[in-house]
Amino acid sequence: MKEMNQKGVSRGPAMSVKHILAASVFILVLASFLLVPGRRASADVIWTPDDTFYEKHYEDCKYIGRRYYANGADGYVTVVESPLRRNVIDFIANGPVLFVYIIYDKGNSGTWGLVQYVLDEEGKPETDGNWEEEAAVGWIKMEELVNVYDGVSFSEEHGAEIQETDESTAPRVIMPDTGVICLWEYPGSDISYGKLESLESEISIDRTYRDPGGDLWGHSGYYFGHRDFWINLSSPDETNPKLEPKAAPELIPPADSKTLESLPKTGRSGLGLSLAMAGLIILTIVLTMFAIRFMAVKKRGEERTE
Repeated sequence: MKEMNQKGVSRGPAMSVKHILAASVFILVLASFLLVPGRRASADVIWTPDDTFYEKHYEDCKYIGRRYYANGADGYVTVVESPLRRNVIDFIANGPVLFVYIIYDKGNSGTWGLVQYVLDEEGKPETDGNWEEEAAVGWIKMEELVNVYDGVSFSEEHGAEIQETDESTAPRVIMPDTGVICLWEYPGSDISYGKLESLESEISIDRTYRDPGGDLWGHSGYYFGHRDFWINLSSPDETNPKLEPKAAPELIPPADSKTLESLPKTGRSGLGLSLAMAGLIILTIVLTMFAIRFMAVKKRGEERTE
């Protein structure tokens, strides 16, 4: 039963209009949220760039999270909109390091890597610029990249010396008197993966390695947001471990700026909105127009009854 107000006008339709307007506002806010580049980052979530192709082909993509040198055959690498849409976004001269988040390898297009970066005034990727709002997102053929020596490289090089462990053979990680456990990219690396100042639970060690100096190292795949790290079990609080420097690979000489400037860029296709986002915006407009029309008709009806 509809409730009547003091003028005898039903409040039911008015409430319906309010509901429609509320729904419109909610959908518009949701669409706006989706349009803003997200970080999708937390201690336990892997962050990836916002990319339409990746979102559509998520099941065919794989996260790798590795650094690579730009090393194209012609002295530069080509950044395109997607593996299937070859609109050229940028040309980057050989040499800089790019972080590849995702790889795509399906069909005959080869293997592609998803990158995010910011170019400086000289057209070179800025250090750690990939987190900025104005960062560009695109895909590069993996054959134009050479990986930076990292934990994966270490495991491949020292595979015969690394021992797999299980629950019965895995060594325990004990907090030293200093109250700090240092995490490293790999034994002998100068890249720190952070520090632990408390142990909420046992650290699961799945592999061990004994370095030339006799120290025993343990590898863990995950611990409260920290991923794929090594601990010097013989000296967990060692902040300056003995380094094993790795020479950078020989790269193809970079193209000069004039060459890069002469290369044609097509830019993005302009279809930045996904169908889902566009649908939300259209639905918001339709609901709002319906609510306005409904209120106008209702107002005319009230004027006639007065």
